Amino acid sequence: MPNDETPLRCAEGIIFMDNKLIVSKNILKSKKDVKCKLRGDYLLIFFTRVLEDLKTNDDPSFKGRIKEIFLLIDPYNPEEDLKKIFGIFREHNFDSMYGIELTEQEKNFLKIFRDNLNYDAKFKHPKIMKGRINGILKILAENYFPESSKIIEPYLLGKLIGFVGGVENLYYRPASTIQIIGAEKALFRHLSEKSPCPKYGLIYKSRFIQEEKNKGRAARKIANSLSIAIKKDYFRKFHEK
Repeated sequence: MPNDETPLRCAEGIIFMDNKLIVSKNILKSKKDVKCKLRGDYLLIFFTRVLEDLKTNDDPSFKGRIKEIFLLIDPYNPEEDLKKIFGIFREHNFDSMYGIELTEQEKNFLKIFRDNLNYDAKFKHPKIMKGRINGILKILAENYFPESSKIIEPYLLGKLIGFVGGVENLYYRPASTIQIIGAEKALFRHLSEKSPCPKYGLIYKSRFIQEEKNKGRAARKIANSLSIAIKKDYFRKFHEK
């Protein structure tokens, strides 16, 4: 008699598999599909949020952020306790069979982040780390978004991508939408109260807009260029994988 994992073959040569084998194969395929969905833009989003925490809080704790990146590296780990996750994270080599696939350079970036944390998951030297995280963001943006990073600063690029939940939710959006991402409250006021339509959202903080006298026109120009650049980066760096 065949065991549970042995395919059954009928006289016509058609293969029938046991239900347990079908389930296990489907689970394996699902895990591989999840792995393919975990792209490098998530790492850019992670470090953008770390930098944002540093900008908005003088001494932030990163336990919540550690859980975010931990679930990308090890998505099937059942651990929920932040303290225990931090303990695992401190010893992790950042290799994963089914999580996000990191290059050696990216593993080193995470090690820099981890090794500069104290036991409360706070940076030992926040001001120094702010500069180092900026440098990491620049490298990640140039690696994954070489065209887009020429148009807007890495931090703002990461905020745009993170705001919509990933590059797959950004590349197909028109320039007019990219221009006002982050200005949703003002847009809703415009629609409900007939107040002026917002001219810009997150991209307003770009120095390329701040340096211009007509900021609305500058925002429109940058959004048009960014809309094209994001598509180029997506199809060259992500869609082909």
